[in-house]
Amino acid sequence: MTLSECCELAQDVTRVPITSLETTADCAEFCALHQFHPMQEYLLPNNMKRFLDSISNNEIVSITDLFRVKTLFFRLGTVPLVVGPFCSEFFSLNDCESILRQLGLKNFSPNDLLAHRGSLPVSQESFQRHIIHCVFRAMGFPIPEELRDINYNKKSNSTHLQDVASNIPYAQLVEQRYDLETALMKAVEQGDVVTALASWNELHHSVAFLKRLGQTLENARVAAAITRTVIRIGAINAGIPPIINDSLSSMSAGIIRHARTIDEIDQEHERLIREYCQTIRRKLTIGHSNLTISVLYYLDHSYAQPITMQTISEELEVPASRIISQFKKEVGITPLAYLNRIRMQHAAHSLAHSRAPIHEIAESVGIMDANYFVKRFKAEFQDTPSQYRAKYFR
Repeated sequence: MTLSECCELAQDVTRVPITSLETTADCAEFCALHQFHPMQEYLLPNNMKRFLDSISNNEIVSITDLFRVKTLFFRLGTVPLVVGPFCSEFFSLNDCESILRQLGLKNFSPNDLLAHRGSLPVSQESFQRHIIHCVFRAMGFPIPEELRDINYNKKSNSTHLQDVASNIPYAQLVEQRYDLETALMKAVEQGDVVTALASWNELHHSVAFLKRLGQTLENARVAAAITRTVIRIGAINAGIPPIINDSLSSMSAGIIRHARTIDEIDQEHERLIREYCQTIRRKLTIGHSNLTISVLYYLDHSYAQPITMQTISEELEVPASRIISQFKKEVGITPLAYLNRIRMQHAAHSLAHSRAPIHEIAESVGIMDANYFVKRFKAEFQDTPSQYRAKYFR
């Protein structure tokens, strides 16, 4: 994985931009885009250039500006990067008025400040620092051990250096967590569901970390985003097609976003790990190409929708003739024959476990014509749906 790909992945997960400031033009563009007020003097290009030159490879620099907007700076090899800007707290109009009053900006509109902050993503700084550590690990660089905190919002405007290693218990805890995340990443990469789940459980039940973080629903969602990042990197290393990786991750993010309890989030973690490992095993053990894996994933997860070769072709942006040829060569049947088999298997399960009307079961597997469904079902199982239910209903 390249640095650009790694940063794009982290940005997709967190919704907080990660920008390379490698050239003078990059630096000038970043400053011009994000300087909200002349008082933000650190966002003058010359000042920014001097500041970037001062960053060592062993530190993350956190800047909190006069308007309580945060940015994190770090250096990966010779490349300086910035995470943000972002806000770590929500502001009301009264909060904006208070900040402007403290700064003596009487002629500056609090509505403008509110709008500016509202345009920025909101995230916990600790989460963003963790994402930076994930980037270092993914790129094979040593994790920075120091945090330099520059807070322009304080009266003293002082800069201080916090040596994370001076807090020995927490440093050990963080290192332990990274080791567990690495184990999870490698297990997913190998499609080893047993080891992956064991690593996740050990990671999840890290008592000291949970005490520090606090078991709130929002913190559980943050932890879930971190876990998804680790799993996605493992899947990328395994060569899983991006379309599948994005689909699995996005679906999981949606489930967790709407979860009402921490237990629901934990269950989704387990489901996601199992599905990723199953997909990766299919690639590693059977040796399917990325195209065939993508088709299988699409059919397995979309069988309830109206599907034709045209819809498959449009979804994957690959000609239908190529899909049919490659799929039949590797699987032994055409994509539509596989789709029919999947539909009939799901229908058979519903017939054996529910009293739903046959036309509803047909519709649930993507077949709107009940007569056609009966015909296809009998061809697959040598029984009509009614006969099959009579034999196997429990």
